[in-house]
Amino acid sequence: MSGARGAILSPMRPRAPLLLSILAALLQACSYVWDEGHLEANIVRPGNFIAGSGVIQSVGTIRGARERGTGADAQGERPDRNLYRLYLQMDSGGFQAVDIDSSRFLAGEAVELTNDGRVVRVSGTSLKQGPR
Repeated sequence: MSGARGAILSPMRPRAPLLLSILAALLQACSYVWDEGHLEANIVRPGNFIAGSGVIQSVGTIRGARERGTGADAQGERPDRNLYRLYLQMDSGGFQAVDIDSSRFLAGEAVELTNDGRVVRVSGTSLKQGPR
């Protein structure tokens, strides 16, 4: 009886590590840590832009332009001393560039420039609907 039992269980043995690794990956995918500060940055010269939503076309680096201890990425052992210029295609049809203090924005992302001088990352579902 033990021989037949071993024959029945033997196909399951190679699958067990695979199933355990899939289960572990699913559990890891369901747990994450999110910092809300990753969703926004400060515009360095807030008077030089028009508020609205748009898409980042490209990102440029302005090396060494930030003063020590300022900005979103100023903490840690090696603080970021750069500013970043976002080139935006606005949803209203215009184009503008703003300098920000965070390196966490990439080309192709939808953002909103707020009246209080922030760049906020948005998703397609959180954009405000215009008048119909």
